[in-house]
Amino acid sequence: MYTRPKTVFGMGSALGVLIAGTGVFGSTPAWAAAPTFDTPAAQVGYGEVTLTGTATANATVTLREAAYKWGKDATQGSELSPATQFEDDMPTTVTANSSGRWTIHRIMDSGFVWAVESGGQYSRIVEAPLKVGATFTVASTGANSISFNVHTSPDQPYFPVRVERQNGGSWVEVASGVTDGPAGEGGATPPNDDGDNNAEFQGAATGQPGGQQTYRAVIAETGNAAYASAENLITSNTYTQIVNVGGTGGGTTPPTTTPTTTPTTPPTTTPPTTRPPTTPPAPPAVGSVQFTRIAYNAAGVDNRTNKSINGEYVQLTNRSRKNINLKGWTFRDAAGNLYRFTTSYTLYAGKYVTVRTGKGTNTAHTRYWGKSYHVWNNSGDTATLRTDAGKTIDSCRWTKAGKGYTTC
Repeated sequence: MYTRPKTVFGMGSALGVLIAGTGVFGSTPAWAAAPTFDTPAAQVGYGEVTLTGTATANATVTLREAAYKWGKDATQGSELSPATQFEDDMPTTVTANSSGRWTIHRIMDSGFVWAVESGGQYSRIVEAPLKVGATFTVASTGANSISFNVHTSPDQPYFPVRVERQNGGSWVEVASGVTDGPAGEGGATPPNDDGDNNAEFQGAATGQPGGQQTYRAVIAETGNAAYASAENLITSNTYTQIVNVGGTGGGTTPPTTTPTTTPTTPPTTTPPTTRPPTTPPAPPAVGSVQFTRIAYNAAGVDNRTNKSINGEYVQLTNRSRKNINLKGWTFRDAAGNLYRFTTSYTLYAGKYVTVRTGKGTNTAHTRYWGKSYHVWNNSGDTATLRTDAGKTIDSCRWTKAGKGYTTC
């Protein structure tokens, strides 16, 4: 064993060691406190989460992580692997600021187990659940008939779903099953898989009472109502829709109104007043709608089949608190291939729409470009989103093939 020779410091050299030990010259103090990890804000559906905590001022902080399924048994941060950086603008190793605060941005697509390391010391382990998100639609398709679609976020197969109709103070099951797709994920192909990359539970039901009806989609495991996927720490959620069903019987009875007596005295007329001019609504702000996912490299061989071409898609998310009509909006690639929302399309606050490159029938949540070839360049491209007035709202650029998609 190598033993360091004993050194006797004079005042000057001892002072130098003392200064070096304080971290003035960038080293981490031997007595630095272990980093801390704040409890992250709750995340609903696939998306970005901001992780924060404290460390020694100006110290290097590295995120360590595992998907909950693989990291749930970890008892200390050293048992987790350093996080892999997938996006250029989302580093997994950062420097704490002069106040000792650190911030790391990460994408959640399941529950996670996290910790950070700084100066050889580890924070506590944080288990972060992900609440399942979804878009739930119900439409009347005829007399006493409906169609429904539950599109979950993250796009994960085998989420258990129940569609129910309110019947007085209780709920009646209309249909139940699991989400399909994305194709090729989740092992065996889920039942009723339609071949696209959306995780959906969809179908139709007859024999529904006519009139105004309330439906809900419950995304939860049978016998374990707190979770949509316990093994992935994805918690349950419920979404509700009200729809007027064609046909007869069972609808909500409108409240009874008491007729009023017509007055015998003619009402006093008030001269018309001039209203002030209406202020036009403010144009959408930059970043109000963002590219949140671009799958530029379809799975498998690019064989130019429609299924392969539809493996390319763009996801646009409304990050604002207001609904935005995308009529006339466009996005294009660097080569000038352009997609335009030609008709009125409302993107609700917090919701997203998927635009697939190939051909198909537009739905409430998926649009089709109609191309017969792949558009996005795998090795690098730029997507630009503009309003109907030509204002640039967002752009997304990638410079290497990577994993076939980017979250911008």
